[in-house]
Formats: sequence, C-alpha cells, structure tokens
Amino acid sequence: MKKPASLFLAALMLFGMAGMFSACGAPADTPSTPGTTSTPSSESAGAEMNATKGFIIVQGYEWGPAIPKVVLEFPEDVTGIANDTFEVSFGSTKRTVKEVYNSNEDGERSDSASKYVTIEMTVKSNEASPFTYQDANIWLDSIPFKVTVAQGKSFTVGGTTYQGGDNYSYAATAADRKVPQTASWVKDTVEYKEEGKDITLSRASWAPEGADSDSGKNPLIIWLHGAGEGGTDIDIDLLGNEVTALTTENETNVQKYFATDGLAGAYVLAVQTPTMWMDADGTGTYNNEGAGTGKQESWYTGALWKAITTYVESNPDVDTSRIYLGGCSNGGYMTMNMMFEHGDYFAAFYPICEGYLNQCISEEMIAQVKDYNIWFLQSADDATVSPVDYGMPTYVRLLEAGAQNIWFTLTDKVRGTDDPEPWSWTGTGTYDGHWSWIYAFNDQVTTRFDPTTITSVDDLVPENCTVTDVNLWAWMSEQRLAGSTE
Repeated sequence: MKKPASLFLAALMLFGMAGMFSACGAPADTPSTPGTTSTPSSESAGAEMNATKGFIIVQGYEWGPAIPKVVLEFPEDVTGIANDTFEVSFGSTKRTVKEVYNSNEDGERSDSASKYVTIEMTVKSNEASPFTYQDANIWLDSIPFKVTVAQGKSFTVGGTTYQGGDNYSYAATAADRKVPQTASWVKDTVEYKEEGKDITLSRASWAPEGADSDSGKNPLIIWLHGAGEGGTDIDIDLLGNEVTALTTENETNVQKYFATDGLAGAYVLAVQTPTMWMDADGTGTYNNEGAGTGKQESWYTGALWKAITTYVESNPDVDTSRIYLGGCSNGGYMTMNMMFEHGDYFAAFYPICEGYLNQCISEEMIAQVKDYNIWFLQSADDATVSPVDYGMPTYVRLLEAGAQNIWFTLTDKVRGTDDPEPWSWTGTGTYDGHWSWIYAFNDQVTTRFDPTTITSVDDLVPENCTVTDVNLWAWMSEQRLAGSTE
C-alpha cells in the first residue's frame, strides 16, 4: 500500500521538458555593454540579459511543493520594472506573472532599488513541481526556467536597458533553492542502535515565538509522513504534505487553537524514516501484504519512540499531558501502531487515511485503546487505502467496545482551496481521494459522525457525517492525559 506521489505526473512533465533549455549554470560571457541598449536580431530572438544568478523560492501547498517565485540577481541596481515587464516559462509551461518587484536574494520585497528582481507567479497543482518520484519524492537535480522581457516592455540595469525579447535562461540546482517556510525549523537526526538494528531517523522541530517566556508549558503536535515522503531530507517531509500548516509559516495554520490562556502555541515535531513506516524489516518490504492476523509490526517502532521521547526530554517546556500524535497513510498506520505500543504517552491521536488493517487488530487491542482520544479522517473515494478495510470497521468496533471520545470524519471527495479545480488523473476536478490530509491542514475537518446513530459500517457514508459542534484542532487542543493535573 503505497501513497501515490501527489506531484508525480506533474514533476515528470517538468523533468521531461528540461532538455528544451540549455542547462545554463551561469549567463553567457558576452554581456551587454553598460550604458547601451541591447539590440535583438528580431522580435522573437532577443539578447541574453546579463543576470549573474537565478534562485527559485519553494513553498508548500495543499498538494505539495511548488515554485511561486524566481529571483534574478544582476550586477547593478534594477529600475523601471513593472508587473507586466517579464514572461516566465518552466519547460513548455508558461507561468502567469502576478507581481514583479525589487527584493533581496530571498525574494523579500525591497522598498528601494536593488540588484535583485523577484517575479511572483500564480500556482496551480500541475505547475512547476520541484519534486520527482522514484519510489518516493526526491528533489529534481535541476529546474530550468526562462525569463523573457515582454514585447513592448523594457527595464534598466545600471546604465544598460533591456527590451522586448531579451531573455535569461537558468537551471536552478540545490544551491539555488530557497525554502523560507522550513528555515525556522531545527533539523537533526536520531540514531537507534538497539534490538540489533542500526537506524537513523531525520527529525525537525518548530517552536512558537515566545514559548520560552509565556505563561506555562506548551503542547506538542507530532506529524508522521506518508510513504512518498520517506528518505533522509526532512524538507521533503515538511513540504510533501504541507506540514508547515501546523506552524505560523502558512497563511492557514492551526496555532490559534493552542495559543490560549497566555501560551504561545504548540511545538511541532516531524520525524522521517529512511524508507516507510510500514516497513517489516528495514529493506522497504511492506508488512500489509498477507491476510494475516495479529499486529502489523514496524521495523521503526523503537527508533521512533526514541526520536519522540528524546525530543520531549530535551525540551522542558513541553506539556507532557498534551502531546498529540498523527499522520497520513503510512504515517496514519504508524500513528495506530504507536497507539497500540505506547498509547498512554499521548493525549490524543489523529490518524488520517490510516493504513493499519482492521483484520490485524485483535479484540484485546481494541479493548486496550477504546478509552483513548482519537479522531479518524478519510475520504470515501480513497482508492489507495480502502476505508472499509481499515479505519471504518476499526471505528465501529471501538464504538461497540464502549468508546466515548472517538470520532470519524468521512468526506465524499477531497476538495481544496489553494487550487479549487486541481488537475487530477481521475478527471473529476477534485484531488485524489487518498489525499484527505488536505482537509486537516486546511483546518476544514468540521463535521463528524454522531456515534449514537452508528450500528454498522453501512452507516458510515458521507451524507451521515453531519455533526458540526467542533472541529478537529479545537477538539485536540482540549485533550489531556487522563488524570493529568498540569
């Protein structure tokens, strides 16, 4: 059960068209002469602009990362630019330019002329992915783009004026990639050398501003990624599912639910496995293939437990009565796995399109966790993790066992806000049904089933998911370990 890469086809399109441009790591050696105007040979073939470097700004969206800005560095200050000065293309895809302005090299707007120009573009789900997919998401080695002065337009660099048709081609590599949303995260690794294993997990943590001087200890939200975000580069984890929405680095974020009673907000911890959480032996072998009964063991249980507990032990400001664990797909599986193995450590769980087979959960396991605080989320059209084999029957069994604070949100499809009509290979105008984490990160988990009306899995249909008294994050912020006095 592999989570499909949200940007797989779009990234392949970009990668396949990269050869249309020269992979220019630097501009040509024959710049225009200062104090002159470049003279194109025709309306369609202009001179090469004497830019000294190009940068791409990567940002996370509900479908994954994209490139909303390119930054050009020139040898002198740039003047005379306007929003319609440039055209930008990535491969054969012409991007729509929103704004053009002087900036610093990070794409941050400058109030005066500078040698940097930022070109900000609109973004759709099938445009300019910096990822490709090879068993998991990885960065493209280089991303060619071309900036052209629009016909009838001009701008000036020092004493040189560029006019319509003049252009600059560049192939951005890792050294030219800037990811401001993840810059505030503290990134490290955790080694686990027990049980005869030698495992290294990548880890990233985020702290709300002022947490060290607010009114008390702050809660902790933990995120576990899907199969497509495994590896050794934690930025792939943070961007692949828009984990940045858990912080203040997104316009939409959930920190407001935790910044209450004089607290700064919630800490966030993301942990990345080198393969995937649902790994039976550390070689990338899925442990859900058989009909089997009994637990779906993970090779990484002990390592993840160490990654979580050592972070908490090193941060005395974490409120240990308010630690919340969740994740999507493979990460939803691992959320369930940790619940069965170390459930009394966490105040609440939020498994999303979770991949722990119901048939592998014994009655003893149900009895063990029925008094925990759990909120399931999935879409009925999920073709990767079938709801009827995973979360839905488990939820019904928990209700039958007497669970009192366990909830389930089921949507009919996955709709977004960053791109209301996204590209999809389903041709439905909605996202792939597996991507229900989009609702969580958009703070749109606002309906749930009334458990008193649920008698069987047959009752779990989207039209019955109508209770609207509280949303996922507001509910989570209220959960504490039973018996806690903190």
